[in-house]
Amino acid sequence: MIREFAKRSLATLLDELQQLDYASADPLQKMSGSLRAIKAGITRLQQLVQEQGFSSEAEEVNFFKHIKTDFYAWQVFVVERYTLERNMPERDAGAQRLFLLAEVAYVERFFLSNPFVFEYFRIGATELDELYFLRKSDGVGLLFPEAAERDRSFSTPADYLFSKFKAYGMLKTWLMERLDYLERNPAVAYLAGAESIELKWTGDSVNLAELGYALALSGQLNHGQAAIAQVFRWLEEKLSVNIGVPARRLASIRSRKRLSRTKFLDELKDVLDRKMDEDDGR
Repeated sequence: MIREFAKRSLATLLDELQQLDYASADPLQKMSGSLRAIKAGITRLQQLVQEQGFSSEAEEVNFFKHIKTDFYAWQVFVVERYTLERNMPERDAGAQRLFLLAEVAYVERFFLSNPFVFEYFRIGATELDELYFLRKSDGVGLLFPEAAERDRSFSTPADYLFSKFKAYGMLKTWLMERLDYLERNPAVAYLAGAESIELKWTGDSVNLAELGYALALSGQLNHGQAAIAQVFRWLEEKLSVNIGVPARRLASIRSRKRLSRTKFLDELKDVLDRKMDEDDGR
């Protein structure tokens, strides 16, 4: 019962966190909303544990080793992500790269500072589970730090540390993704929160088809190796729109009589020309 409830709750939480990421580019607002959602999920779990308890020690170990840590990992992650976004240098790709590399090193040092327990976590060991993941345990054992003060009704000696291992794993992935962005765009600084803004195509889908054909046929994607169908599917996925069958769209564009067959591309050229003319006249 607890496992199924937790599985549904985690799926709901992840959907909510994704929506919050897209809804706001402000790191503080994003963190605040995320923490409220995570706290609500953890509170529901805690209430269920208090009401139902566990049928066995094995069920208790599974809950505190796997289920609770999934929720707490997100709590740690969103706080750490906020700190990184707030402290990251602005408008300087080189400084950002150095900052991100230093943070990756910090994450690695955290793993190295808990070598035995991290290795236990990494390989999925089970031999010491009763020491680490039962609430009655003090957690004092070989190569394991003395347990700090904790709520013994809803925590074990190692569940928070395992949560941090999971969170820092996600954090390292987040850092590496931004380093990869800077590697691919060395002259363009990363803008914190910018990836959270969801863009949707709100114009006519035939205009996007016209643009898609132009991009594919001009060889601008994948060194000219991207097929038209690939370009259409990519545009549909990224811009949340249904363009339709490429061949049918091209036939529709070709059959234009009164309008230019490249009507949308002509409009793009015109608006860009006007913008540059306006700037020249300032």
